[in-house]
Amino acid sequence: MSFKEVISQAGRQRKTVRLKLKAKKGVEAAQSVEFEPYSFREMGGKESFFCLEVESCTCLNVDMTSILDVEITNRYFKPRFPVSF
Repeated sequence: MSFKEVISQAGRQRKTVRLKLKAKKGVEAAQSVEFEPYSFREMGGKESFFCLEVESCTCLNVDMTSILDVEITNRYFKPRFPVSF
């Protein structure tokens, strides 16, 4: 399954996803972060993933090209926004 398909499946099941993201400039290691998945959007000609970062409760648009790996967790979430998958 593609990353997009895995994220969509998690959203439909109301489960969080753990993403491994490419390292940002100035940061050596890739990050592994847990998100509540809500939708895909096009921003600036690039596809992004609208989500809520669980630990900080921060809304983000994650560039799909920055994702290295994705897994569905066993953790369910109660949507704070409409889920569009």
